[in-house]
Amino acid sequence: LRTAWVFSEYGNNFMKTMFRLAKERDTLGVVADQFGCPTYAGDIAKALISIAQQLHEAEQNKSGTPGRYGVYHYAGNEAVSWHGFAVAIFTEAHNQGVLKTVPTVNAISTEAYPTPAKRPAYSVLSTAKIENVYNVTPSDWRVACKMQVAY
Repeated sequence: LRTAWVFSEYGNNFMKTMFRLAKERDTLGVVADQFGCPTYAGDIAKALISIAQQLHEAEQNKSGTPGRYGVYHYAGNEAVSWHGFAVAIFTEAHNQGVLKTVPTVNAISTEAYPTPAKRPAYSVLSTAKIENVYNVTPSDWRVACKMQVAY
């Protein structure tokens, strides 16, 4: 399973970094020319469980699984820039009273935020194959964002 832009309440990830920075700074610069689909880790787990159950049932029913193995993409349902994701996080956190003040989020270019690894400008993954073969729909990252902000 290939995925991208994973966030959750655990570990280090963009959402947790944004919360930390919002407490430390009044103004942030966030890359606005890279696009992807944020994906909640809990939704990835649900997708994997669904696939495993379907494969197990097919094995039990001796119906076989030809054509069902391979590489699948699973990601959030809507593309957004890092800047747009940060704005969504802060807006939701403010709406829920988690952040009293929202930092100013300035859109910057990739060149203005150098990193050791080169990042693709467009890392949106098609989930058509996983939807067609396993009936697993992309996660709604905005719903997960609301839940994680409350966490």
